[in-house]
Amino acid sequence: MKRKNLIALTLLIFCLSGIVAAQSRWDHLRSWAGKYPTNRNNRVVKLTSFFRLPEIQPPLMKLLSRRDFNLLTREYAVETPIKQIGDFLAVKVCRAHNCDEEQAGFAIDLRTGFIFVRMKNGQEVRWFGSKGDETNLPRSVLDYLNDFSAT
Repeated sequence: MKRKNLIALTLLIFCLSGIVAAQSRWDHLRSWAGKYPTNRNNRVVKLTSFFRLPEIQPPLMKLLSRRDFNLLTREYAVETPIKQIGDFLAVKVCRAHNCDEEQAGFAIDLRTGFIFVRMKNGQEVRWFGSKGDETNLPRSVLDYLNDFSAT
């Protein structure tokens, strides 16, 4: 009887470890879906910021120049809520009173942690990817980031 229990316990531990291993280290970011990237409380700005999380900020700073990082995370103060599209989180930001001309989009693959950023200034559109480029994005995420009017 004890041997059966030991085998059952071993199988249970094996199954649970497989479930934990299947979850990525970015899965907890799903809790940001539906929330704004920055939490503003009256005059105190950015009490919490999605872009300052340790899973986001370091790879984002490696990917972008300091200027582009600041545009995305600070200067483009008009934000959409973070949207979950499949295994991706995506958000769009723009400059107040000039969203048609100055805007950016951000997406992260929650399975791999790969980050994609779209920067638009006038007619110039630039893409950045921690692995690959915009062609590596699912069509639904790409369409969302390309259409700022869709929120």
